[in-house]
Amino acid sequence: MKLVKLQMILLRLSQNSERMSTRRLMIALVSVAVIGAIPLLSVWQVAFAAGDEVRPLEIQKPLQPPPVTQILSVRRVPQTLVDLNSAAKVQSKLEQVVGALPAESCLVISTDGKMIIEVNPSMALIPGSNQKLITAAVALDVLGPDRKFTTRLLGIVGNSVVRGDLWLVGSGDPLLTTRAYPLTEKYPTLTPTDVEALVDALVALGVTSVDGGVIGDETIYDRERYVPSWGDGIRSVEAGPLGALMINDGSISGTPLKPANPAFAAATEFTKLLVSRGIAVRDAPDVGAASMDMPVIATIESVPMTQVVVEMLTNSDNNTAELLVKEIGLVVRNSATRVDGLTVIAEKIAEWGLPGLGVALIDGSGLDRGNRLTCNLIAQLLQRDGRKGLVTTAMALAGKSGTLRDTFMSGAGSGTMLAKTGTLNGVKSLSGMFPLNEERSSVFSLIMNGSGVSTLNFYRSIWNDLATALAFGDERMDVNKLLPLTQAVAP
Repeated sequence: MKLVKLQMILLRLSQNSERMSTRRLMIALVSVAVIGAIPLLSVWQVAFAAGDEVRPLEIQKPLQPPPVTQILSVRRVPQTLVDLNSAAKVQSKLEQVVGALPAESCLVISTDGKMIIEVNPSMALIPGSNQKLITAAVALDVLGPDRKFTTRLLGIVGNSVVRGDLWLVGSGDPLLTTRAYPLTEKYPTLTPTDVEALVDALVALGVTSVDGGVIGDETIYDRERYVPSWGDGIRSVEAGPLGALMINDGSISGTPLKPANPAFAAATEFTKLLVSRGIAVRDAPDVGAASMDMPVIATIESVPMTQVVVEMLTNSDNNTAELLVKEIGLVVRNSATRVDGLTVIAEKIAEWGLPGLGVALIDGSGLDRGNRLTCNLIAQLLQRDGRKGLVTTAMALAGKSGTLRDTFMSGAGSGTMLAKTGTLNGVKSLSGMFPLNEERSSVFSLIMNGSGVSTLNFYRSIWNDLATALAFGDERMDVNKLLPLTQAVAP
């Protein structure tokens, strides 16, 4: 079409050429030529640019045959199916446990961080010694895993004599013992602080006598010997009297009753140790506050806090729990009292985002019946700590150690499950971690309140059924058998 138009224009120019001057004719011819060349030039530019973009095709590998698994097949979500199957088996076994629980009970189990079952998870119940799990977690956090207690022996030594009094200064070490004491305990102290090492130091210096007496100094802590609401069946029997200087849990060897002041008991016991090693002591033991400038003769250190917590949880040591509460108060609030220590613990529960509704903290050991915890709180605390956490690994090993050495001696969980027990009249609790393999585990918390729940005939069958149910968490399908099919293996 453009060519026809060009010819018509040239024809008209030819007809009018006679009427136009030669100059005007040349201008017209040049203009027409330029106009006609523009479309051709555009076409050439486009073709040239397109030519620059041309690339040779790469040789592609042949495609694999497509999977033949149906779109809605369970094989397309194998791991989800495996998890659901595992949970279903655990829940089926737990029906016996749940059916046997008294009305005032709670139970929470999670496997690999996924909730398996919740029964009254937020019901606030008397936890017994499960209270120690909270105390342990906060102690490790605010005191630090490497913190140690240091007991000091002060005095002025001249030649072979201690001039004046010999001062024994406590720092709250709950594991301060004589070498014979663990042999008398139901649950022997695992890592005792050997107080007799201080006597060894005096003997090494050649000391043969003390001109004064042994004075016990417990001034670093307050003087609250017992939680006010503890009954007579707890005081001096289960815990206390409490103080910053306690040897052999405040007792004196060969004496059936504990003195009211544990520092006096410690001074008395230390005097007996000196005499037995041939060091004469002129005056009777007493209590007091040592001078700041009194020379240090010798010191002994406890094991690190990690091991102190092991002692508290594995053996359910009540004195250790109560002294740690005071130490928490001292370090965080500069006040070594039970109330200040418990205030810090409550603040930590809130800081960590743990469920605090209904929680009541009266002591650190769980001896008081006014304490209240929930299974939800304990389970989340253990979940936060982790399978290899310092709290989790500090608990008793089923059938092997501490308060579980005579429980779960065979069957599910024996030698593998880590747990904390709790017992009061009408209270039984068990919380811990059940390993399924090297990577997987379940966290659980069970608290039962009610008449008769603490009797062996009642709780033992429930505990055994619980362990059996937890063990079923490891009976899993082979995920490889559920992967999408290919044409090579399709039936």
